[in-house]
Amino acid sequence: MVAKSDKSVGYRWKIDFNGRAKNSWHNPPSLANPIGYCDDFERLPDHEQEDNNAHLIVKRSWDIALVPLKQVPMNLFLMYMIGNTLSLFPIIMTVMMFKSPFSSLFSYKTTFQKLEGSHHILQKMVFILSNFILIAMALYKCNAMGLLPIHPSDWIAFASPKTRMEFAVGGPVLMS
Repeated sequence: MVAKSDKSVGYRWKIDFNGRAKNSWHNPPSLANPIGYCDDFERLPDHEQEDNNAHLIVKRSWDIALVPLKQVPMNLFLMYMIGNTLSLFPIIMTVMMFKSPFSSLFSYKTTFQKLEGSHHILQKMVFILSNFILIAMALYKCNAMGLLPIHPSDWIAFASPKTRMEFAVGGPVLMS
């Protein structure tokens, strides 16, 4: 039995992508340029490109500055969903509400270091203020859960806690 090489065998279904095609259907006709394509493209002048770069830097710095404010609705939703009970999940979520703004406050210089120039003072102030808003929300949540010591009985051992003057209880009326 004699083995034939692939080049000597000319299968009808074989397509040679390395060589020129012999059939006319392999050579597509020249097509017109698509709509909106322009051969005589001119470069933008350098001053317009510099203005565009400065605009992009300012836009990027505002995007970075507003990231903590975009977290406010999510944190409000989480505050609503986790409730005011003292259990593991609400405490972990409250700790995460504290951790995120503090870590971004401690690393704000590296956050804005990526950007060029020193014109980011207003953006830095917005970034810091919005992180303080997130911290205030976490403090409110701790207060609602009863974790903050704001009553004198929390600090003094012999002071009695506040007593309630009345209690409201729902349900059927019990008659004796």
